[in-house]
Amino acid sequence: MDEVKQATAVCPQMIRQALVQMPSSQIRQIEEIRLRTGQPPTYLKSGREKAFASFLVQTHDLAEVIDRASDNSNYAVQDMLKSGFLTIAGGHRIGVCGRVVYKENEIYSIKDISSLNIRVARQVSGVADSAISFIWTHPRSTLILGPPGRGKTTLLRDLIRQLSDRFFWRICVVDERMEIASIVKGVSQFALGSYTDVLSCVRKEEGIEFLLRSMNPQWIALDEITAQKDIEAMTKASYCGVRFIATAHAACIQELQQRPLYQNLLASRVFQNVILIDENRNLHMEVLTND
Repeated sequence: MDEVKQATAVCPQMIRQALVQMPSSQIRQIEEIRLRTGQPPTYLKSGREKAFASFLVQTHDLAEVIDRASDNSNYAVQDMLKSGFLTIAGGHRIGVCGRVVYKENEIYSIKDISSLNIRVARQVSGVADSAISFIWTHPRSTLILGPPGRGKTTLLRDLIRQLSDRFFWRICVVDERMEIASIVKGVSQFALGSYTDVLSCVRKEEGIEFLLRSMNPQWIALDEITAQKDIEAMTKASYCGVRFIATAHAACIQELQQRPLYQNLLASRVFQNVILIDENRNLHMEVLTND
């Protein structure tokens, strides 16, 4: 419940008051708050979206959220805004939709904001307990698989924390979209361990090279492998003895094998371990190759 209160502190008072009227048991389960101009505010819980008030969200409500989230300085968060999101204290993330403005063939900003999605962030300690035992037995690069919304990033965070605090490994995080550490003003909003360093807002391939040169990592953690350049950078780093822990969108290994990008990933042999999160969020560990 405290996480929802913190995440919605940037919302107009009328929206916060409407949420308070809900039973606390429901509030604790809220995953997202969605605000769309001309529509009632809604929450997402257990994959279903439902309105929690009868009034309609206005454009000035969205502007107020952005102003509060940016401490009344939209210029200061322009880089995040043009990526379609803002990260606020607590690691909560505000997705932004509106009119995209291009400058020199690159996204410059988002104007005329029409909807916001406030994703409630929660630190879940212990979710990686069974996986960490597996990695300790098989201390090799590990890929976390699951469809969107299955808890891959939550598992990744707890793995990073435990690899760092329990086994004293030096972990470096490439947090391209500020989803893993969600650093605000230099402070990680999630516990990632005492021996963990975070590089934010950098392309994965550039971040991996940067960390190799400057931070002497034993492990590099990153979210959502989405490009061939990511695979090439990981392959190069693996030749230097660095191990990886990363996530990919796939419901199973067979689905992974059907996609050209991930076929290349498997062919690179960077990853030897796979952790699959099933529909009940149970973990299934598998060794892909033997030394």
